[in-house]
Amino acid sequence: MKVAITGGTGFIGAHLIRALLDDGHTVRAVVRNLKRARQLEAWGVELAVAELSDREALEEAFNGCEQLYHMAACATVWERQSETYFNTNAHGTDHVLHAAKAAGVERVVVTSSGGVMGPSVTDVVTETKPRDLNYFNAYEASKAAADLVVLRHVIEEGMHAVLVSPTRVFGPYIWGEPASVSLMIKRYINGNWRLIPGGRHWKGNYVDVQDVVQGHILAMKKGRSGSNYVLAGHNMTYGEFFETLSIVSGQRYRMVVAPIWLQMAFARLHAAFAKLRGRRPDLTTEWVRRGNYHWEVSPARSMEELGVELTSFADSLSRTVESFGHSQMS
Repeated sequence: MKVAITGGTGFIGAHLIRALLDDGHTVRAVVRNLKRARQLEAWGVELAVAELSDREALEEAFNGCEQLYHMAACATVWERQSETYFNTNAHGTDHVLHAAKAAGVERVVVTSSGGVMGPSVTDVVTETKPRDLNYFNAYEASKAAADLVVLRHVIEEGMHAVLVSPTRVFGPYIWGEPASVSLMIKRYINGNWRLIPGGRHWKGNYVDVQDVVQGHILAMKKGRSGSNYVLAGHNMTYGEFFETLSIVSGQRYRMVVAPIWLQMAFARLHAAFAKLRGRRPDLTTEWVRRGNYHWEVSPARSMEELGVELTSFADSLSRTVESFGHSQMS
């Protein structure tokens, strides 16, 4: 089967492509930058160049493909214009789905974000729980808008499209720099991460990248059109996370708790200096605020309806640590 994918050069996308190839599928990756996608070409992936704003190029790229995984998104911490998030994530998804329908694609899985559903202020987050707080940033709001775009295409265009919403994804990376939680793990085992943001008690949900890939593939096979499946893993406090990491890696460091007022002050200074230098900041006050809540999420729907099986948190950490060249300690 020929499968198209946008966002294939990303952390999750590379793992998904590898799994699809191993299953015997022909994969066509729709990319913006051919240079960045050369590794995919070495795997035997077909490459097609198209911007998310170019429906004609997208339709040509999707021609002959039966399935599509739409993973491309603007997920940067900061953009000079908030419209960039909406143009890429919401309008871009609209263009992708229009092009997919015109090209005759039969089934689509769109990658959303667990962040759209918000923190677990009143209860554990599920696909049906109303969001407790306003969106923290333009990224979350734009991904929520993209979800509505998908539902509109399902209702008005009769498309078979399924949403999946990963939480905090981690695991070995295939190339390039590891993202988010994986980068934190790498820095910890190298002795360069000693910070617990907010407090040891804050809970987050952490999911193995292979479980996320499994969730995407099962959503394509079994997912109900118009449904959203949270691809969640294990709810852990920061204290539990770093305690398990210290055991798995065999390296224990004295961790420093950074209260929110200190994080906010640092974020303001960092953002100001970055903007003066014409650089994109790695941290903003909007992202600091969202980190000072519990983010407990239930994986029940994806496990019960799709059959997703979760890897144990310790096993996931062990595999990630080993990928950075460190041996697991018993």
